[in-house]
Amino acid sequence: LDEVFDKNDLDYIWQEASFLCHPNKLLDQNKTAGALDARTKEPLKKNRGVWLEEVYINRRFSNYFSIYQKPLNENKDILKQYIEYDYNINAYFKTKKDCTLLSYYEDGDEYKKHNDFSSYTYIFWLFKEPKCFTGGNLYFDDIDYTVELKSNRAILFPSWAHHSVTKVSMDAEYSNKGLGRFAFSTFLH
Repeated sequence: LDEVFDKNDLDYIWQEASFLCHPNKLLDQNKTAGALDARTKEPLKKNRGVWLEEVYINRRFSNYFSIYQKPLNENKDILKQYIEYDYNINAYFKTKKDCTLLSYYEDGDEYKKHNDFSSYTYIFWLFKEPKCFTGGNLYFDDIDYTVELKSNRAILFPSWAHHSVTKVSMDAEYSNKGLGRFAFSTFLH
């Protein structure tokens, strides 16, 4: 989905993303429950993030939580059309719980091939424009398919699908200014 949110909703989400992006608020990859290499047990990702459920005791205080389901609800007819091609998408309509991780990527950050421990993954991307970095695309490893990173774009896919995030490259002058790649990843169960 492109142009997921209108300008007012996008500004509302940016307020929260900018607030949470402070280096003292974001946690390193070891504290955000990312996938580990099966052999070395090292994290497959290099980025910083925060679980929104840990920030907000009550979801109503989160700007993102107050509107994140809007695009999914507005596009239910499109999702239902996909059931004709893949009946498994029908399980999306049976999900009852979710949790959301805000991830932030700057120079050298990436997420190697992994799959998620949920039924479906819904990712919403943001970055300041003009874009101050390269990379950060979503790559589906098993089918050799790249989804280009665009601000205000979202994707929903089965969590079992192996995917990765290509390495972000950014000049040092843009570091620690909130000018990198933001991803709100919602894991639906």
